[in-house]
This record gives sequence, structure tokens and C-alpha cells, in this order.
Amino acid sequence: MGFAQLSMLLYACTIFLSAFLLFQVQPLIAKMILPWFGGSAAVWTACVLFFQLLLLLGYLYSHWTIRYLRPKTQTLLHTGLLAASLFMLPAIPNASWKPSGGDDPTLRILGLLGATIGLPYFLLSTTGPLIQAWFVRERRQAGATAYRLYALSNLGSMLALLSYPVLVEPYFATQTQGYTWSAGYVAFVLFCGVTAWRGLSKMREDYAEAELPAVMQPESSAPGAGLMLIWILLAASASTLLLAVTNHLSQNVAAIPFLWVLPLAIYLLSFILCFDGHGWYKRYWFLGLMAVTLGGMAYAFFADSETIAHWQALLLFAIGLFACCMVCHGELARLKPDPRYLTLFYLMVSIGGAVGGILVGVLAPRLLSGYYELPLALVGCAALVLMVLRRDVSPEARWSLPAWIAAAVCVLGLTVYVGRELKTSFGGYRISVRNFYGGLRVSDSGIGASATRILTHGTINHGEQFLDPARRRVPTTYYGPHSGVAVGIRAVDTDGQVQTVVTGLVWRHEVCQQVFEEAAVDLGKALEAWSDSRSGKRKGKRVGSCPRLNIAGWSHHPYLFSRFRTRSEWRSIASTLPRRSVFRRK
Repeated sequence: MGFAQLSMLLYACTIFLSAFLLFQVQPLIAKMILPWFGGSAAVWTACVLFFQLLLLLGYLYSHWTIRYLRPKTQTLLHTGLLAASLFMLPAIPNASWKPSGGDDPTLRILGLLGATIGLPYFLLSTTGPLIQAWFVRERRQAGATAYRLYALSNLGSMLALLSYPVLVEPYFATQTQGYTWSAGYVAFVLFCGVTAWRGLSKMREDYAEAELPAVMQPESSAPGAGLMLIWILLAASASTLLLAVTNHLSQNVAAIPFLWVLPLAIYLLSFILCFDGHGWYKRYWFLGLMAVTLGGMAYAFFADSETIAHWQALLLFAIGLFACCMVCHGELARLKPDPRYLTLFYLMVSIGGAVGGILVGVLAPRLLSGYYELPLALVGCAALVLMVLRRDVSPEARWSLPAWIAAAVCVLGLTVYVGRELKTSFGGYRISVRNFYGGLRVSDSGIGASATRILTHGTINHGEQFLDPARRRVPTTYYGPHSGVAVGIRAVDTDGQVQTVVTGLVWRHEVCQQVFEEAAVDLGKALEAWSDSRSGKRKGKRVGSCPRLNIAGWSHHPYLFSRFRTRSEWRSIASTLPRRSVFRRK
């Protein structure tokens, strides 16, 4: 292997390792702090906002150092920051950041993440554009390869995301994960330091000659403001859809642990395919797929939760997100500039990503009374793509007038449909509010003695109460006389009394009330499923007399399954638990 090959391998390994660590720490740190903030899906959204803001700062740093600092100064500054970042290890959050009440914890989460992994994450985020810029400067004729290194970094990111819930989280304790990641970061610091100083020996000290070469178009002009705005909008559209789809799937479709890994992996996959350089992005194939899935996602968002099965909704939104991200990132790849403006391009893309995070993570919970950012993002994506196509002057973008009219009618039709459904959803509710933990709506249903008042969170019924004063204390929904809870109590009621031990309330004051409401609803749904299985209404083998879940090979997994204990098991351990309340039935 020659010197050039060894040099290329060093650059590739540094970029791959940085990207892997960059996205391995995201689920790791999110899992560590998730119980502190009530387990809400919004915790992940706040984490993503932090990651996008740090990514923006990292790309801004890369652009500034390449444009204004001499190569030797770049190397001294970067290696100094790398050495300083080692003092923030290990990447384990301090318990002093735990919330003390039910207020909006967004700023606390951002501060916690900054104090725990701020500088290491910032430096990891600078590696992609900075190392690629050094590579282009050193090799002089490597413009196309530099963009392929970008695809390699996204591959490392996706492998980190997919490996964490399968190979890391189930088998290693959280503390062990934090120390292992910290060891990997030390290895990255060594790789990056060697790369910086080795590359410095190949660069010329003359600042004028240190500018990035125009290897594709020697006379290329700087990107205009209009083109940079398109870069930002395309990146912002994909980022907004990523977070909006993640919120919708986690809140309204299926509460599955690490479900948010799927949308992010799809998002990264689109980056890999679009910037790989092998022409994976076929404009008109993906435009057709996007047109179909935009309408499908809009319909599924407003449809009744019982109309579409959970697996169908997951499949639809996964395919739809992939199609939209492929179009947005594919058009970004088509509009990428000459490598001399590489760091500027990445800076604009990171600004777009941060804009999407702010829209969904900060503005939407404060300005919208429900999760309406997803349908609005669908309309915005359709309109943006139409504008980008209209702006394109390449031969393949020359559509006939009827084709443009048809495309405009489709976008207008989607806009009208979404607007009508949003207007309908605003009506019929006595109150509709939203905070960090989700959106709640109260509505009345029925007439006469059967009239009820219903509380819903997203598309999930969180309980209802009869409006008739004589029936207001009658249990309903998950806690009615035929619910899973009632059947469970009757199943263990063999000696005239039922003893219930409630634990965990020692930290009740630290968590928002809505978290306990969510847990109560989930318990009711679980016991209802057990009741249906016991009575034969549910497919599969019938369960026993007492609810108990112990799946071979997975019973030890704390994040995927829990275990219900029978009364006899509880009696043997009740003395070791902090007893807060005991209910007896005579």
C-alpha cells in the first residue's frame, strides 16, 4: 500500500470514527436522561435540537477556520481544543441536573447536554467538513472524493444508530456504555491529532496558496444568496419532516422503545445514497413516490386511529419520510458547489437542520395546540420541491405547461385538504392545549344519561366521565367493571380482600403529573389486552389466571418488557418495598 493510499485510509478512518461516535452518543445520552424527564418523546426532540445546534456551530467553526486561518494556526487551535475536551470525560450526566418540578424542561435538557458532552460533540461535528477541506487542499484533485467522504461519514452515523439498540443497549449497563464511548473518543482524539499534524506537513504556509483549489471549475463563481437560501430550505424541510414524523409515530401510532431510531436512520440513509456519487437519486422516480406518499401521510394523520393498523401507519410514514428526504437531499446533491465552497455548503445545510429543529422542538409546542407541524411540513415540502423544480433550468427539468399545471394543482389540492382538516380538528373541542409532554383535548360525546366528557392525548383516549351527576363516579374505559383492571382484581380475589402495593411515589414531586396519567393509561391497556387473551377475544395462546410476562431470552431486557408479579410473589418482597398505600376490599 502506497503513501497516498495510507493517507486516504487515515482520512477515512478519522471521519468514520467521528461520525460513529457522534451518533452513538445520541441514543446513549438520551437513554440516560430519559427517566429524569418523564420518558416523553419530546425529550428526544429536545436532544435532537441540541445536536443540530452543536452541528451548526461545528460547521460554522470549520468554515471560519478554513477561510480565515493559516494551516498551522488551524492545526494548533484544533488540537488544543481536542486536548481540552478530554477533561469533560467520561460522558455521564450529573444527577444534579434532574428536574425539580413539572415545568418545561427544554432549557434544562439543553444545559445538561452542554455540560456533559458539549465540547466533545462540538469537535466531533467539526470533523466531517474540516477533514474533507484538509483532504481537498492536500490532494488538489480530490473534489469528487471529498463528497464521497461525506457519504462515508453518514454511513458511520447510521451504523452507530442501528447498532445501539441491538448490540449495545441490551447487553451493557449504562455506566459501562458511557465509559466505553469515552474510550472511543480518546481514540478519535489521537486519530484526529495525527491527521491534522501529518496533513500540515503537506500544506504550504503561504496563506494565498492555502485557499481550497477549484478542481472542478477553475473559474467558478461564489454561490449566490438565492442558491444558499435553497440549500437552507431543502435541509430545513427534511429536518422538520424527520422530527414531525418521529413525534407522530411516538405519540399517536406506537409507543415502542427506540422507535425514533427508525426515522433518523431513514434520514441518514437518504444522505448516504444522494451523496455517494453513484446516481442513486432518480429524480422522477422519487418525485412520483413522494407525491403519492404525501397524500397518504396527510390522510393517515387525520384518519381515525382505528382506520389504519399500526404496522400500516409505520410502513406508510417510513416510506413517505424516505421519499421526501431522498428528494430534498437529492436536490441538495444536484446543487452542491465547487469544493472550494465545501465548508460554506455544509454550513448552509446545518443551518437548515437547526431551523427544522427549532420549528418542531421550540416553536411548535408553544404556538400550536396540537401536533399540527406534520401536516404543515407536508404542505411546505410539496411547495418547496415545486419551487426548486421551477427554478431548475437543466434540460430534464423542462416540463410542458400541462405538466406544470398538474403539479401545481396537486400541491394546491394537498394544501386545501390539510387546511380543511385542520379547521375541522379545531372545532368540536371544549379545550385544546399543548406543552412539552404532549397535546391534550377535551370534548363531549353522546346525549342524555350516556353523555360523557372525554380526554384525549393525540389520538389516544385517556379516559372519560359521565356528565350525569348520578353517574359521575362510575368507573369507565380502562377502569370500568369489565376492564382488564377489574378482571385482574377479581382473578386474585380469592379470600375476600385485595392488597395493592404502590411504589415509586418517593419521586412523585419531581415528575410532571401527565407522566403518571400516561402510565395509568398504559397499565389499563395492558390489562385489557390480558383480559381479552384470557377470555379468548385475542388471538394466540390464552394467558393464565394472573398477568405475567416472561418471554424466553428477553425477560431480562429492561427497556422492552416488564413483568407482572402475582400476589404470592408480591407478599415475599413487599417488606422490602417503600409502601405508600394499601387498599383492602372487604
